[in-house]
Amino acid sequence: MSGGKTGGKTGGKTGGKTGGKTAGKGSKRAAAYELTAPVLELDDDGGMALYEASLDGGWGDGAPLLAATDDRIHALLAATPYPGDHVLGALPPRHGLATVELVAINAAMAGVEPAAFPYVIAALEALLVPEWNAVGLTTTTSSVFPMLIVNGPARDDLRIDYRAGCLGGAAGRGSMTIGRAVALCLRNIGGQRAGETSRTVFGQPARFGLCFGEWEERSPWPTLAERRGFRTDDEVVTVHGGKGVFPFADVNNDHPRDLAYAIAKTVAFPLNNWFLELTGESGQIVLLINPMWARRLGEAFPDPADFQEYVCEHAWQPIDAFRPDNAAVLTAKGRVDDKGRVALAARPDQFVPVVCGGLGGLHGVALTTFVQSEMQSARVVR
Repeated sequence: MSGGKTGGKTGGKTGGKTGGKTAGKGSKRAAAYELTAPVLELDDDGGMALYEASLDGGWGDGAPLLAATDDRIHALLAATPYPGDHVLGALPPRHGLATVELVAINAAMAGVEPAAFPYVIAALEALLVPEWNAVGLTTTTSSVFPMLIVNGPARDDLRIDYRAGCLGGAAGRGSMTIGRAVALCLRNIGGQRAGETSRTVFGQPARFGLCFGEWEERSPWPTLAERRGFRTDDEVVTVHGGKGVFPFADVNNDHPRDLAYAIAKTVAFPLNNWFLELTGESGQIVLLINPMWARRLGEAFPDPADFQEYVCEHAWQPIDAFRPDNAAVLTAKGRVDDKGRVALAARPDQFVPVVCGGLGGLHGVALTTFVQSEMQSARVVR
């Protein structure tokens, strides 16, 4: 590595010095800020020493990292109005203080470009809102992890994937690095470790980081950000506590209402987390709608609230769909109505449509819910 020095240990100690000048494009305040994190000196061997150190120290995610050098850290700090010692909050499970400097160090290792760094900060601000329940989500046996949904005019410039392959494979720098930076912050600042501080049974691929955008231009509805109270020109990150990526497909339904009905029945699968709860009153499930389906559904449901109400109305299972012992549990929880139906969720707004993906009108995806988490959004601050 250039200069032979880079960042290093868990708990946020991933600082870096290379002896060079700080980035010239940043603010004077960022350039004048003195980095405080410890320094790790490594041989320049094309990055292998850094990679091995990250594996040995447990502060890597198993994939190669970039060196968090002074220049890279200062360039990121220059992209935000927050000073390096500003504390965003305490990241669970070990409640490490997420200073902007430590966030920048992890973002540098993930390869975040300066213009995208405020998205990392916004995502962390959103997941630190108490209603998102970061303590529960970072320690649970579930596979749940923050899934980031981006709205706003900078999606293309930052290479936020929202078209074909937006959940993996499109390889946009913004999507890949922003999501990974948030995951590294939870690991290195928050101390999240599978099998140690996190009791997750399986984990999921999104624990490497998942960030994608909404294809706003192909949506028949107001954007997710608009529906959550933001302006069309705002840059917004919405954080969903998603258990995983649940795909479904259809070529059998020509009428859009039939398609919406099939979606509702599909997401109401018997082992959905919502059926484990006393009520279905908390949490959201995100429904990713490809643009071709979105056009069809928009014709039948010009107002997205009508689509949400229709899905909620039909997202249920008959109590007879469950074996007797299981049915008895659901009955004892008060989940069975007077018509013998077990509703998946309590309210239409808990079904959140987002338009994205390729133009093949065949596939949809549900980002299933942990339930005990409320989706949060934050505006990107520059």
